[in-house]
Amino acid sequence: MVTIPLLAAGDRKGVLVGGWKSKEDLSEPHVTEIGRFAVMSTKKKSKNEFKFKSVEKGETKVVSGTNYQLILVVKDGKNCYQQCIIYGGGK
Repeated sequence: MVTIPLLAAGDRKGVLVGGWKSKEDLSEPHVTEIGRFAVMSTKKKSKNEFKFKSVEKGETKVVSGTNYQLILVVKDGKNCYQQCIIYGGGK
């Protein structure tokens, strides 16, 4: 699991504060951008040739900002999965 701090504000309408909620639109540009950032950060730290493919599953959690928990499909010689939690901030 990779944990990466990232400031990200999201839509909080109808979301229970503190609970995880399934993210319906995984092709949303903001979600894809977060996934690409997570893979790029992991690639720099591990020196592997990870390549972002897609977001397989996602959840959001509203605290003081929006946290994202994503399951990513990455390529490292073969397709594999990577889980990341992105801590958001802001309003």
